[in-house]
Amino acid sequence: MALDTQGIHLAEISNRFPKSFQALGYDAVLDVDEYMKPKLISTFQLCINTILTLLFMKPGQYPSIPDLGIDIEQYLLEYSDDKNIPAKIITQLNDQCNRLQITGISYNCYFDKTSEGIDALVIDIRGTERVAYGSETNHAIIGITYDKLNRLYVRQSFI
Repeated sequence: MALDTQGIHLAEISNRFPKSFQALGYDAVLDVDEYMKPKLISTFQLCINTILTLLFMKPGQYPSIPDLGIDIEQYLLEYSDDKNIPAKIITQLNDQCNRLQITGISYNCYFDKTSEGIDALVIDIRGTERVAYGSETNHAIIGITYDKLNRLYVRQSFI
């Protein structure tokens, strides 16, 4: 089956997810769906991607909004010493998600250990039924830690 070279049109995708459920708009990714059309992600997945971007972005990386970004790596090096870090991250996520008008999700942040005993930062994200429309679930967990070679490791799973 050949890839459709005509591209994607808003009229074509507006029927997949009701407009009232897509408060953040539509997002196509560099993949194709079962009909060989550009694949769309749900609003919930878009929210997860936004949170991941905010977590890893360093302040000043986006010149037009210089205070956008959390720089999660700075916290991962000191989280075993400071138990207030999850509250700091939640506060920053609240501020930045409000600034970007990300609504319909709630998140929690805490520390846990991997099966190898390595400390990990866990972000628990839940979306409303409206935000999760088109997703398999409305609950995702993101784990962030360093691996044995001291490389940043991120794992995302849907529950």
